[in-house]
Amino acid sequence: MFLEPNETPLDLKWRMFGIPVRVHPFFWLVSAFMGWSTLNRGIIYLVIWVACVFVSVLVHELGHVLMGRVFGPRGYIVLYSFGGLAVDVGANCWRWQRILIALAGPGAGFLFFGVVFLINRYSGWEMLVAKRGYVHEIMWNLYWINLIWGCVNLLPVWPLDGGHVCRDIMTWFTPRLGVQISLVISMIVAGLIALNVLLAYLEKPHIPELAVGGTYMGVFFAILAVNNFLLLQYEANRRAKPRWQRRDDDDDHERMSWERDPDWWKK
Repeated sequence: MFLEPNETPLDLKWRMFGIPVRVHPFFWLVSAFMGWSTLNRGIIYLVIWVACVFVSVLVHELGHVLMGRVFGPRGYIVLYSFGGLAVDVGANCWRWQRILIALAGPGAGFLFFGVVFLINRYSGWEMLVAKRGYVHEIMWNLYWINLIWGCVNLLPVWPLDGGHVCRDIMTWFTPRLGVQISLVISMIVAGLIALNVLLAYLEKPHIPELAVGGTYMGVFFAILAVNNFLLLQYEANRRAKPRWQRRDDDDDHERMSWERDPDWWKK
């Protein structure tokens, strides 16, 4: 489900800094769905939300691709329903390089947050922001998306950036079981966050700081928890095969079998 979508006639395409960028039409639809409550204040607020999501996700993916270029791979960017993808970045890099590439996405968002904060602080716009008009809405959205979403992306949940880092660290300490351990961690963390959002929805005791994003965040992490459970089962079954029944590349810890085979879940 978190794979590059097929191209459509409605895709928006261009190049920036020599990097191909493609925006799938579902990106706009899902972004609008996430900000649907802003329609209560007018259509312009929904447009502002979608524009802020677009800019922020693009900055995030640029961070991945530009860091990847430092180590050689020349990837490209796809924005789609679940956010963004930096494609063909880091697959053939060393473990420490992949970790830096994974961290560069949230890092770019945090840097963007800092730039927006400084502009707001020293540009004389603070009075405009305080009046809760369009400028306030833009600043608040950029703060929220780049800071909060960046922190969420660092959680050790596959396939978020923190999940990539967790997997590389686990396979470094224990190459044989590292992938399974990272998936167990991912499944537990995602499940607890989804449960916390459910408790918040039911007005039961919960951790408020981990209930950001409301229902959408709860559903998203519930899907990730299920997805990680399926990946864990697939990896366990693959490991259970006698060595002579495995493919030649089954013991490749640099790229897992589900990354090489998009149809793994059908088997």
